[in-house]
Amino acid sequence: MNSLWPIVIGGILPAIFWGVTAIFQKQSAAAATGSAVYLIAFGTACALAGLVAALIWRPAPWTAEGLGFAATAGACFAVGTGLISFALFAYGVPVSKLAPIWSCNVLVTLAIGALFLGEAAELNLMKLGAGTLLIISGALLVSSA
Repeated sequence: MNSLWPIVIGGILPAIFWGVTAIFQKQSAAAATGSAVYLIAFGTACALAGLVAALIWRPAPWTAEGLGFAATAGACFAVGTGLISFALFAYGVPVSKLAPIWSCNVLVTLAIGALFLGEAAELNLMKLGAGTLLIISGALLVSSA
């Protein structure tokens, strides 16, 4: 990779935006917005962002397979987001306690990518094991701080 732009655009900026998202999600729960209403408002904002992106970014074909995968991703994201919102609203859990735990999602992505997408050959098992231990240890330490 010749440029850091893909890392900035696809890694650093999303991490910042998702971190800010968690703060607004907590504020929404604190303002007595239940998880169903939160998901409706969140989904509407996502749909509007998609419309703007369709106008700005280069056109790409719409395939039934691609739409199915996108809808499944959206459903998984909605269930996870809804559960977070419910925990914030119903139990008043601090977002600083939940965020480190749900950030372990990278391990789920890594496992699925390795097992089902054929990306296992690209993995260094020593680094994978060490990184997994660090992620889990870090999540436990930060969420109990």
